[in-house]
Amino acid sequence: MLAKFALRNIRRNQRRSLVALGTIAVGVFGLLFLQGFFSGLIALHKENSIHSRFGHGQIMTKGYWGQAFEKPWEHWLKDPEAIMQYLRQQPHVQAVFPRVQFFALLSNGRMNVAGRGQGVVGAEEKNFFNKMNFIEGGAIGGQRDGMVLGVGLARALGVKVGDNLTVMGQTIDGTINAIDARVTGIFQVGMKEADDTLFQVQLSEAQILLNTQSVESITIGLDDEAHWESLSQGLGSTFPDYEALSIYVLDQVWAENGQLFLTALLNIFRLVFLGMIMLAIYNSASNTVLERKRELGMLRANGESPQDLIQLLVLEGLYLALAGATLGIIMTLVVHILSGHGIPMPPTPGTNRLLPVRLHLESSSIAMALLLGVLTSTAATFLSTLQVLRLSIVQAIRAAA
Repeated sequence: MLAKFALRNIRRNQRRSLVALGTIAVGVFGLLFLQGFFSGLIALHKENSIHSRFGHGQIMTKGYWGQAFEKPWEHWLKDPEAIMQYLRQQPHVQAVFPRVQFFALLSNGRMNVAGRGQGVVGAEEKNFFNKMNFIEGGAIGGQRDGMVLGVGLARALGVKVGDNLTVMGQTIDGTINAIDARVTGIFQVGMKEADDTLFQVQLSEAQILLNTQSVESITIGLDDEAHWESLSQGLGSTFPDYEALSIYVLDQVWAENGQLFLTALLNIFRLVFLGMIMLAIYNSASNTVLERKRELGMLRANGESPQDLIQLLVLEGLYLALAGATLGIIMTLVVHILSGHGIPMPPTPGTNRLLPVRLHLESSSIAMALLLGVLTSTAATFLSTLQVLRLSIVQAIRAAA
């Protein structure tokens, strides 16, 4: 019976109902939109980091990461083939990439510029590392003397695709060595530090330059990030001298620090929108109680208890909350569809290129927005209807209709 009365009252007071409905819808839309936007921004930067630089993680000698050594090659992987064979047998490992990193001078014949090089197996890395954003040319692929370099480094050297460069470095024996390379691509991953200093050559060429057959690290590509923890534990027990470092360790700027910052910022916005919903609904419901004094007084005179009236008004608020929250979710889904390939955003701190951010809407996020919107609205309605208990029947009936 109360449910029918509640629905009838909502239809009878259309203006008030539409105001409350719109307030809840806008609040839930804002809450879910920001949640989807921040989640999309986090996912975008993490995906960019995984598929342009670090993979889902890397294998190194225990204690090697973050330390400076006089002879770092003495701490490189002792038996990379055994580790790669083990990794390839794991069910969720898509690919493994041996790598070596070194510092060198790049010369175009007129000037020398320092850079940080990576020796990679170009033919194997081409498909997995597909977010390097080549603005000219493409990946090394199978070209033996191929080289790709960051846009800042290319500008400093004044080179373009097809130009030849000489890479000069120091072997592990301390002698000077050099290799010739041809530029196959210029990339802009979006991180200034990488775009200004990073270049890649074939692993075999890097090993010739360094006069070694050793491998510094092994980069791992998974089919799902969720399997990293189990892989890390299994590797640690099988190869106790090595450790698996996840993307959150390798790229703390965005994969960890950026995520923590944006999550904290999102929580602040959640409080703002939930507070806005609660205050608006409390104000609307309070006005409703004051405007309906006579009606409520008549109901009490006919035998309805204050508790029954509270249940009636809260039920009305619950219906409006469900409808408003559902409308807010629909509005967000429409914006998500209309945004197409994403919302163009200017470069964020630490990056140097525009990235389109797609709303990242998960079922758990939608459910949370719906729950928070309904609970907040219902709680505000309940608090406002407590005024019913302070009204005497005589006072309520005498109130202006």
